Amino acid sequence: MTGELLLFARAVWYGACLLLLYDVLRILRRTIHHGPVWTAVEDILYWVFCAVWLFSRFYQENDGILRAYFFAGIFLGALACRASISRFFVGFGVWLLRGCGKILGIPLKGAKRMIKRLKIQLFRFKVNLNVSLNRKKEKKVVGNEKNEKQKQPKSSKSTQE
Repeated sequence: MTGELLLFARAVWYGACLLLLYDVLRILRRTIHHGPVWTAVEDILYWVFCAVWLFSRFYQENDGILRAYFFAGIFLGALACRASISRFFVGFGVWLLRGCGKILGIPLKGAKRMIKRLKIQLFRFKVNLNVSLNRKKEKKVVGNEKNEKQKQPKSSKSTQE
């Protein structure tokens, strides 16, 4: 009897832990916005992890024997966690990650400005390089046109006469 109660208590703990793990996903979703496809992938990975982890718990705790009170304990643990600390956990986690994002964003803003300035300078260099290359090409084309013009009058005079 005490073994079943202990297993039930562990199941309640497992349910609470699994819900808190899902709350971590909820925190990430609220701080880093992404589309429904990525959300679906996260959910699938979460449920696969839960299934494998719970199977290992079933196997280690009760020799793989499925008991209804184990499932009831998981459900009650998740429900109790949801009713008590889940909302505060998610709120605090979102606040913490956004605060860290703001703090880390300060040096990132400076880095973005430097990269933007480097891009502008690189673009100016590229434009200047293109302009100078085009001038060289024009000089070659103009030089070739002069040679062709000198050749054409001679050939055109002979054909006109």
